[in-house]
Amino acid sequence: MAHPLEATQRLREDAVTERNRRDTYQAIAPAVQDGLYLVPKVIE
Repeated sequence: MAHPLEATQRLREDAVTERNRRDTYQAIAPAVQDGLYLVPKVIE
C-alpha cells in the first residue's frame, strides 16, 4: 500500500513547449565538438 486513501493524480498532456535551440547556443560557445561543449581540464 503506497497511500492510505484512494487518490488519482490529474495529469496534463505531455507536449513540447519550447523549440530546440542547441545550434544557437553552441554557435557562441568557445569550443564545441560533435554537439558537446568542450571544457578545459581542471584536475590533474
